[in-house]
Amino acid sequence: MENIMSVNAESRTKAGKGFAKKLRNMGKVPAIIYGGGKESIPISLSLNDVKSILKAEKGENTILRIHRDDIKVDAILKDIQYDYLSDNIIHVDFIRIDLKKLIEVFVPVIIKGESIGVRVEDGIFDFVTRELKVRCMPDKIPTAIEVEVSELHIGSSIKVEELDVEKDNEFLSDPKTVICSVSVKGMIEEEVVEEEVEEEAVEGEEPEKDEKEEEKEVKTKEPSKTREGE
Repeated sequence: MENIMSVNAESRTKAGKGFAKKLRNMGKVPAIIYGGGKESIPISLSLNDVKSILKAEKGENTILRIHRDDIKVDAILKDIQYDYLSDNIIHVDFIRIDLKKLIEVFVPVIIKGESIGVRVEDGIFDFVTRELKVRCMPDKIPTAIEVEVSELHIGSSIKVEELDVEKDNEFLSDPKTVICSVSVKGMIEEEVVEEEVEEEAVEGEEPEKDEKEEEKEVKTKEPSKTREGE
């Protein structure tokens, strides 16, 4: 199969934050390979290799052949964890794949052209769905799903069901999912104003009182009865 990226990895017998920090200080990233009905394999690999995967043409959908000692594992990147205080990669998950079996991946959507609704009719373009779930063979993963919008008029949209899909591939996203649309500027402004008015109305409303509180208030307002002679 073409377009398989080879990655060298090392076995990882230790775990814990201390050991992970030590690996990262050495320019490595702790990772794990799982799935395929087999035992999980803890590994470590070069941070530069992880960055190379992300920069590859298919990015996270790049088919990988991970070499660990004398073992080779075909896999795909499943998840990347970043340090919440920075953009440093702290852990990577890979999932095993069978090159002869279908897999499910998310593929980015790319907009091509400028819609006539924006170019001529002065509408506002809204890019709603930026990736779609696709089922396909590993060697048929699209680099991206291109959506041509040049003929998209104001008040119109493009949905998943209108897209062309490559042979033997299948979109798993809801067919009615809107990819993009062009709206009238005035309509959007009116909707924003209406939402703001509704929010202000809600904020200005007094909370409803329950029956017991109302009864209590009525009783406190009634004049107190005096005893005879007082």
